[in-house]
Amino acid sequence: MKKYARRMTLVLELPDAWKRLLGLDTADAPARAREMLITESYREGRLSRGQAAEMLGLGFHEAEAFFKRHGAEQQPTWEELEASGDKLRAALQS
Repeated sequence: MKKYARRMTLVLELPDAWKRLLGLDTADAPARAREMLITESYREGRLSRGQAAEMLGLGFHEAEAFFKRHGAEQQPTWEELEASGDKLRAALQS
């Protein structure tokens, strides 16, 4: 994983019940919170699959398994769906 010169520290104040619900009540809570932030950013389309994998310190196949395990699939945009439909219609008319 690349080392970045600047870092940001986040402090989350959560009630104990929330920590348990989010799986953040264990010793690996900082790593788990980081994974959650990266995964959600990927899901929202803020990060590419490669960027998210790099931030998680995972290779291609490890990242594929990680995203599948966490149900982190980016949903196509309306424009992407329309473009796919247009291509399909054009292919069917050929």
